[in-house]
Amino acid sequence: MSAATTKPLAIRGVAHPPPPRHGGRNNRADLTRAEIDGTDLKGKKLLREHDHGDEVGTVLASWQGRDGSLRIAANVDDPSAIEQVKRGEMRGLSLGTSMILAADGSVAYRGQDELSICEEGKRPGTWIDTMDGKSCLAVECFSKSRAGARASMHPMR
Repeated sequence: MSAATTKPLAIRGVAHPPPPRHGGRNNRADLTRAEIDGTDLKGKKLLREHDHGDEVGTVLASWQGRDGSLRIAANVDDPSAIEQVKRGEMRGLSLGTSMILAADGSVAYRGQDELSICEEGKRPGTWIDTMDGKSCLAVECFSKSRAGARASMHPMR
């Protein structure tokens, strides 16, 4: 099958974990619950490892998940990237965030430039969890409470 006729790989996953319960940020690039709710990644480029010369697909939609995370749906169009995702080599998701800083170092503007597939995202729990409508990530939590610690695991490779 040639690159021109390769069927895109539909992926879904977590681009940003739920914000901390205390409402702060772990990093100045991190998003608050309100920022996640207002983020629209539709139409953004899907890159491989934040390389703007290596566009591998397009983000189709983003939304706030039930747990407060930023979830995405995207198509991976590049044949080699499709194979890397299928083999488990590139199952991480990483949000490319630009910031304009004020003179005092505070963030005056925070914007999302792109989304990347990667080996492992810097933020915990940012994995592709669905490929072509099928689950590809399993997390088992053994707490009696659903409000227990959030799992941050590596996908099966």
